[in-house]
Amino acid sequence: MSVTALAIRGNSQPRLDIIKLNHAASSEVSELLLSAMTCIENDEAIALDFVKKASRLLRPHYVISDAGVTRDPMIAIGGLAPWQINRLKTYIAERISSQISLHELARLVKLSTSYFSSAFKASIGLSPHNYIVAQRVEFAKHLMLNTEAPLCEIALDCGLADQAHLSRVFRRLTGTTPSAWRRFCKTASRHHYDT
Repeated sequence: MSVTALAIRGNSQPRLDIIKLNHAASSEVSELLLSAMTCIENDEAIALDFVKKASRLLRPHYVISDAGVTRDPMIAIGGLAPWQINRLKTYIAERISSQISLHELARLVKLSTSYFSSAFKASIGLSPHNYIVAQRVEFAKHLMLNTEAPLCEIALDCGLADQAHLSRVFRRLTGTTPSAWRRFCKTASRHHYDT
């Protein structure tokens, strides 16, 4: 586990914030920042999203100051246990091409629907619906990069109603259309291999 200490100067005495990152989190931060650097020239909005996600991972959980050790008020309490998060992520990934209800997710981790929804958002940072939509878009990206399937087929494989639905949610999350994103990635990979 790595520890990064940041000295923050206050009025007269410095305050020390300690951020503890495990290996997986630091790898994810590195990956997010590398992705941001890669796409900054072509799409600033996507690059900014990557930086925001990395920033969320870097938030300190505890603050050590002259008053002692206190929990950071920005970190939510009452989230899901790690086993619940893993079970949910696996379940969603396995059923990405079908409808997934809030009720079935809550039942999977043995919580009421209302408590589950707030605990999920506290743990993941997104509502269950927005998380599922983001996973569908990530799966669509994977299919667009690794297959020649038409977008209408990819939309159905991702659990979306049709190609128009895919285009709406894809554009809302990435700032570009699926076809433009696919063209850009293919052009970038061809350019990468040509040099």
